[in-house]
Amino acid sequence: MPSLSQRGLILDPKLTMHLATVEVIHRASQGQALALAVSYSLRYDQNSSQLTRTQNLGLWKSIVLPHFLQNLRYIHSDTDITKLKTSLNLSLARVLHVYGDHTGLLADTGIPPLQLKRYVHLAQLHFRLTITRPDTLPALLNSSLPLPNLHTSTLDYHIRYATHAFKVDLQTNPLPPTKNRERAFRNMMRKHISTLWRGELIMLLARM
Repeated sequence: MPSLSQRGLILDPKLTMHLATVEVIHRASQGQALALAVSYSLRYDQNSSQLTRTQNLGLWKSIVLPHFLQNLRYIHSDTDITKLKTSLNLSLARVLHVYGDHTGLLADTGIPPLQLKRYVHLAQLHFRLTITRPDTLPALLNSSLPLPNLHTSTLDYHIRYATHAFKVDLQTNPLPPTKNRERAFRNMMRKHISTLWRGELIMLLARM
């Protein structure tokens, strides 16, 4: 059975998302080639100046990074997440010409680990399904089954796992009054991810 492309997301017959991972890496490689070509052309353009490292990083974040994040919530295999992580680290190191410890490079450039970003995307999807539209069938299904009853390969399991990882309960941690509650929730998740990432870096430094 052939694969299916749905809004740029490549789906394989068993929904393992392996083909989607391969496609993400391929598109990111194309984006990096474009970023490097732009940087190279400006370096030798008499009417332009060479891009600074900050400008190269901004170019990479606008052209390459979105490919890694666009459908990250649907990638559930640890092996595929590792492949994406390795590809992202090598791409970032190459564009900045900085090779060595990838964790330090991510920290210096302000790019959280993909696993934490994935948790944010899953938590946002949970909010959209259960809080923004609580009267829909997905909201009912997502809130009715306990985590132990869900298979670890399902999207529902990973959505629920992400909310448990962040330890966010909207009943005890209400959002501030705002018209765009989903945006407020995303900002709240960003604070959580910063706290978690900071804790990981402190633990890493303590072991050194």
